[in-house]
Amino acid sequence: MLVSYSWLKDFIDLDQDPKELAEKITRTGIEVAGVKHPEEGMKQIVVGHIIDCEPIAGTHLNLTHVDVGEDESHQIVCGAPNVAAGEDVVVALPGARIAGNVKIKKSKLRGNESNGMICGLQEIGFPDNLVPEKYAKGIYVFPKDADIKPGQSAFAPLGMDDYIFDFDITPNRADTLSMEGSAYEVGAITDTPVRVEDITLKEDGPDWTKDFTLDVDPELAPKFYLRKISNVKIGDSPLWLQRRLWNAGIRPINNVVDVTNYIMLLTGQPMHSYDARAFKTNKLVVRKANKNEKLTLLNNKEVDLDPNDIVITNGEEVVMMAGVMGGLNSEIEADTTDVLLESAIFDPTLIRKAALRHANRTEASSRYEKGVNWDATTRALDMAALLLRNDASGKINEGVITGSSEEKQAVRIKTTISYINKVLGTDISSSEIATIFSRLNFKAEINNDELIVDVPARRWDVAIPADLVEEVGRLYGYDNIKSTQPVLAETHGGYSKKEEAIRRIKNIVQGQGLIEAISYSLTSLEKAIGFSQEPKRPVEVQMPLNSNRSTLRQNLMTGLVDAAAYNMARKQNQLAIFEQGRVYDFENNTYNEHEHLAALYSGNVYFENWQNNNEKIDFFYVKGQLTNLFLALGIDTDNVEYKAEVIMYMHPTRTAGIYIKNKYVGMIGMLDRTVTQSNKAMKDSEIYGYELNLDDIIPLILNPHTTAQTAPKFPAVERDLSILVDQEITNQAVEDVIKENGGKYLHDLRIIDVYRGSHIAEDKKSFAYRLTFLNENDTLTDAIVNEAINSIDSSLEKQLKADIR
Repeated sequence: MLVSYSWLKDFIDLDQDPKELAEKITRTGIEVAGVKHPEEGMKQIVVGHIIDCEPIAGTHLNLTHVDVGEDESHQIVCGAPNVAAGEDVVVALPGARIAGNVKIKKSKLRGNESNGMICGLQEIGFPDNLVPEKYAKGIYVFPKDADIKPGQSAFAPLGMDDYIFDFDITPNRADTLSMEGSAYEVGAITDTPVRVEDITLKEDGPDWTKDFTLDVDPELAPKFYLRKISNVKIGDSPLWLQRRLWNAGIRPINNVVDVTNYIMLLTGQPMHSYDARAFKTNKLVVRKANKNEKLTLLNNKEVDLDPNDIVITNGEEVVMMAGVMGGLNSEIEADTTDVLLESAIFDPTLIRKAALRHANRTEASSRYEKGVNWDATTRALDMAALLLRNDASGKINEGVITGSSEEKQAVRIKTTISYINKVLGTDISSSEIATIFSRLNFKAEINNDELIVDVPARRWDVAIPADLVEEVGRLYGYDNIKSTQPVLAETHGGYSKKEEAIRRIKNIVQGQGLIEAISYSLTSLEKAIGFSQEPKRPVEVQMPLNSNRSTLRQNLMTGLVDAAAYNMARKQNQLAIFEQGRVYDFENNTYNEHEHLAALYSGNVYFENWQNNNEKIDFFYVKGQLTNLFLALGIDTDNVEYKAEVIMYMHPTRTAGIYIKNKYVGMIGMLDRTVTQSNKAMKDSEIYGYELNLDDIIPLILNPHTTAQTAPKFPAVERDLSILVDQEITNQAVEDVIKENGGKYLHDLRIIDVYRGSHIAEDKKSFAYRLTFLNENDTLTDAIVNEAINSIDSSLEKQLKADIR
């Protein structure tokens, strides 16, 4: 359940930081999976009024002048099909940041300056499934009655200045699948009174109940009520209502459907609206489906109904799968004038099974299967009727038809104060417990040790004494319950910033395909001081086991060379290994330790196979690996310099010192022939490597963490495109046209073939491309991809005179 912070403030007085409030809510039992602030990361996005709009000849573009509240209007080029003069729109000014951290700059399109961008909702972070259908392929246009003015921030009118809590609700707390339920919960946590308004309804239409018949099976629908609203005018909902819907994750459709969705979010009671023309029989029947009955749902999915599905019929044909989704044959349409409003309680088990059976789980079915507040059924119906009168100019016909009206017995739980304290291991006073139930809006009576609690219908999860214990415990605060376990000394774990940086560096190097090696810290004196620009005074062991383990190393490369010799003696010539560890010296009368990283390469870039050429590893390949490491760490490679150096045991002309901001931080190059020829197994090998002093590198790291994008959940679609163009047409020109017309789902474009030859004219050439389309939020359909391909083909033919092959 997505819960709006600003909507919560309609019920309770809140002035807490939303993120701190989310932490409090999580600590009391309802986990807040995240807090989203839609406008975060974006800036300089304002309301604009289009003064004029003229098409640019020969293009699909339009030249507009937009009032953005400044002394002069902004000239903006816009290609949206629905742009027109007189519209109030969303404008990203030059310098603005929109979704994806994209910066808007002044530009020139088709020779016309464009000072900003007129935005669609997707471009400012709205998911496709929340954008109203009429604006899905164009810019967003504010309703005419919206209380806005040019130049004001667009975030508030669009609800992007709100904070959205993502309640990760467990099945037993379905009461918070409504704003009223969430408000009661937050009010109890913050000890703040909750305001829930009563509804007073005045009917202003004729009595319709005498001419309409309801036939409801109370086993399937223990509560079922129907109202009729006449003279409805279908249109867009007010902006405040649309704002609340999309902040709750629901797409606005029209002022009738939006009202039923709004009431569901407000009260938790699912509702449905029917076009009254679907009930020309003046009859509504709630029953189980018959065998072989079919229904086309509102999402155009045809389902074969099961005999255990609850359905709504007009006495002749099915018009809805009850509690799941309505039928297309009773949909609210643009010319609908009379609407039937349904508010009901259906059998939760049958609803859950139907939704799973037909793979059609909806917001309504998820609430029915978890439970809804039986006291909200008629109240929700009246609230929806009132909104339809206010927002759709409807008349509320007199009377409510009742198909069934079962009442639930109020829940009263008896327990004791001592029982609650015994279970919790606390010593909470009677007055504190009474205060907790008052915060919950539970009526509680305390007589000495006896406790009697009347549970409101909105909290159907509370039914036994153990439930009362849980309520007391979570609002008292689990952190306030004294520990009865022995208190032991605690050791705080974790890594230092330096250790975290080293682990990150190792992860990057491992990601480059290198395998970690670990070698001895002790070596011979000659090897200990090798591979260094300026060897320091060595640290020698007083009583070494042998001459090969007499001195602490000043480099890591010597250990990698020994590892290479060992592997090559066993015919393992393809090596890419690294070591991270400490080196040691004695300087300024102090024993010093330094963190180093070394890598060693030999053989080919790729293992030999028929797909790859046998490209040998050389200096430039290793330098490229090192450059990628610097880039991943955020080190500016413009500050990195390689200077020819003479370093012991390294090749005299294929070795360089590595300097960052003129400071020596390591070396890179090829091992000297004297080193490789001293070992028979390495005699004919060219071995390259580098070594870095991490003590100098770590302070230069700018990016403490790597930000990764998750793999897409939905599959990509690939299409190949082959075209014939004139010789003077460049690949860049073709790619520009494809990218401009490929639509927002064109994810990748690669050229896979270029051909000039006997099979085509001398003044022509052939290009072949592979286009990858991807929607990270939904599965792409052939229709969407075909539309993009057709647009590309048409543009290539018109702009480049290309022949599509």
